[in-house]
Amino acid sequence: MFETIKKARHLAAIALERVDDYLELLRISLEIQGHSLKKRIISFVIVVLFAVLGLIFFGLAIIVTCWDTPYRTAAAWGVAACYALIAFVAYIGSQDKTRPASTFDALRDELRQDAKLMKDVV
Repeated sequence: MFETIKKARHLAAIALERVDDYLELLRISLEIQGHSLKKRIISFVIVVLFAVLGLIFFGLAIIVTCWDTPYRTAAAWGVAACYALIAFVAYIGSQDKTRPASTFDALRDELRQDAKLMKDVV
């Protein structure tokens, strides 16, 4: 019985030592996640902005090119149809994206390793 109490004390000491490490790892993981999220949001906004501007000017160029021809109306409707098709394809394509690996994987792995270590000690 005293051996079990001694092991439990030892495990408690290990757990208390590791709490600070867990908190530090959590703080670092949160900072990494925040920086990554900011970079992705800024990149996404820039890409979307220039993609939209590019599509608008491309459509205008097609319509202006066909302005003095009998195909002016067909060109305008064709550009509108292309925009709708691109939007549909982008929507369908975005549904299949997988989520990137979480930055909290390191914390989870550390907790699993320590739980395994504690099971082995007991």
